[in-house]
Amino acid sequence: MSTAENLELPRLTSTLQAVTVYREGAVCTRVAALDATATAGATRVCVGALPLCLVPGSLRARVVEPGGAAVLDVRASFDVDLGAEIDLAAEQRALEDAIAQREGLVVRLARLDAAIAELGELVPRFREPPRREPPRPAAVATMLALGDLVDARADTLAAERRSLRRELDDAQERERLCQRRLAEASTAARTQRAKVARAAVVTLTGPIAQPCTLAIDYQVPGARWVPSYQLALDDRGGGSLTMRAAIAQATGEDWTAIALSLSTASLSRRTSVPELQSRRIGRKQPEPPRAGWREPPPGLEGLFADYDGFAASDPTRRTTNAGSIGARPPLPAAPPMPPPPAAPPPVPMMAAPAAAPAALLAGMPGGVPMPQPMARRSAPAPAAEQAASTGMFASLSRAEPSRGGGGAAFDGAMAELSDEGGADLELPGLPPAPSPDANLLDYGGLQLAGLDDEARRGRLVPAPAIAVALALATRVRVQVDMVATAVVTAERIAGAVAMVELPRDCLPVSAQDRFDYRYDCRGPVDVAATGRWITVPVADCAVTATPLLVCVPAVEPQVYRTLELVNASPRALLPGPVDVVAAGQFLLTTSLPAIPPGGRGRRLGLGVEEAVKVARNTRYEETTGGIFGGQSVLPHTIEIELANRLARAVDIEVLERVPVVDANEKDLKIEEHDATPAWQEIEGPHDGVVVHGLRRWRVAVAAGATTTLVAKYSIRMPGDRMLVGGNRRS
Repeated sequence: MSTAENLELPRLTSTLQAVTVYREGAVCTRVAALDATATAGATRVCVGALPLCLVPGSLRARVVEPGGAAVLDVRASFDVDLGAEIDLAAEQRALEDAIAQREGLVVRLARLDAAIAELGELVPRFREPPRREPPRPAAVATMLALGDLVDARADTLAAERRSLRRELDDAQERERLCQRRLAEASTAARTQRAKVARAAVVTLTGPIAQPCTLAIDYQVPGARWVPSYQLALDDRGGGSLTMRAAIAQATGEDWTAIALSLSTASLSRRTSVPELQSRRIGRKQPEPPRAGWREPPPGLEGLFADYDGFAASDPTRRTTNAGSIGARPPLPAAPPMPPPPAAPPPVPMMAAPAAAPAALLAGMPGGVPMPQPMARRSAPAPAAEQAASTGMFASLSRAEPSRGGGGAAFDGAMAELSDEGGADLELPGLPPAPSPDANLLDYGGLQLAGLDDEARRGRLVPAPAIAVALALATRVRVQVDMVATAVVTAERIAGAVAMVELPRDCLPVSAQDRFDYRYDCRGPVDVAATGRWITVPVADCAVTATPLLVCVPAVEPQVYRTLELVNASPRALLPGPVDVVAAGQFLLTTSLPAIPPGGRGRRLGLGVEEAVKVARNTRYEETTGGIFGGQSVLPHTIEIELANRLARAVDIEVLERVPVVDANEKDLKIEEHDATPAWQEIEGPHDGVVVHGLRRWRVAVAAGATTTLVAKYSIRMPGDRMLVGGNRRS
């Protein structure tokens, strides 16, 4: 479609409504109003101003509200937007002004240097006196006057040059500043008066009967997100958790007041539904051909006989493809294809789809392959056999029998097998059912091989992505190098987002327990296309926060504040940094572990509680035991004193550890006595770590009160032995 044809189509103004950001990349949704006035009764409309880096194969369109018409087809195209002066970004206009000022100063400085050089040539010159004449007296006064004039003028020009040089330095610095500001600005800022953009050409089933809304979805690279959290503590020690997200995007368009969603899924993961093959009892039947695929017509090579004869008479015609625009990259090798199915009769090869560029259909009358007469299946034409031996049918071995041919002998053999009761027999040598390559069914990504490709000319082959982009560029009649440069630049800028360093303490998003989750922001957000991290609020997390003080007196006499979180939401909490705030004051930043829906995560450490004091004292004795006193008994006593200086009661978890006997030690025993209050033996993992011999107290200490914990255990061993490291256990 040419630019003129694009202009003839009704152009709809679209608004970016929603964006879903995945691990890498995003899916955007734009909406446009459809009514009889906007479409002017046409069945094809054009929606422009789409980002240049969008993935063409991801373009989708639908009519949200019934309006008497539905979407029949949608194709990606290019469009050229000629903007006005007011459309340029302020940074671009400032840069152009700075460049113009700097160039003007450079011209003035060059003229001034020329004037100074010309002034330096003003020196007195003496005329050679004629022969036999005495020398004339020197004009000293004139020479002094000239010197004074040159000195005065030189001083003036030097002062002017110093001033001009300072202005030039300031102008160069202003230009560099404008360039940095333009580089830091959004990638959606308009920096060119003629801007190449993507457009979507939507074909409707009919005119619009009543107003409705057209929605267009497309995928763009260059977007990432990572989670972070904020924990606000209350007076009772609990808290509320808020999820935030740092987003970096350089898609070429600003996201303004959009409904933002975040997903842990990957857009590059295969999501196609598997095809289940049916199992049938009986004679083996060939698989039905896939819809949308047709074999090339017989006699295809004969279509180029006249061209080959003309090219043979003029060898220079072989150097370039007739009708092509510029040099094209070599086409990729055609994927091998099985033989054509036998059931349907041969039909002429389908014409190129509407998205195929007219420039790639060169060499054909009217740009469309010529239809050929129908041929009987039982007697393949020689041209069809030649086509089966080359091109897309090159993988078929000549030794395999044709499933469509064979004549009466083949039919008779089948009848004999049927009469002999061979319904359950599998015919030897029967080739597998044909299954065309998926690339040959993607008509939007196919192109017609040119005349210079003798092996595949006249056939549809997969086109490289850059070839499709350049072909679409020729359809809108813009410069191919301009479009190619713009596309490559947009893709390079979008790809640079994947290399941006993550914010501090943040982790890349990933699936949790093989499940992906989606998070919807609670309100409209703005994300500029700067390629830098921008933090936006997401939602409040439904969690239950239980405060608990933890102390390990044997390690250090300090009490730590912790918070145990239980995820009550239907979505998992992703790992990431969490900022802890109390009474509007920032306390610290810690790490939140991954918590599944309904699960309990590891406790968060919130620092030392200075208002709760702890003291630990131990006592040790050595006695004898046994019938004859042949054993050494080592009783140990542990006393822990907890003092609460807070104005409220607190729950404190105190952890202790008793010695553990190795399984190989038969004569060594550990006897635990009553603990006051009773403690609990921890056998499994505690906070994700397994500690042998771990014991736990959980006590409530009233405000301003003091509690003492006492535990006793004894070590029994033979009297003639000692413990490694000493008999006293601290």
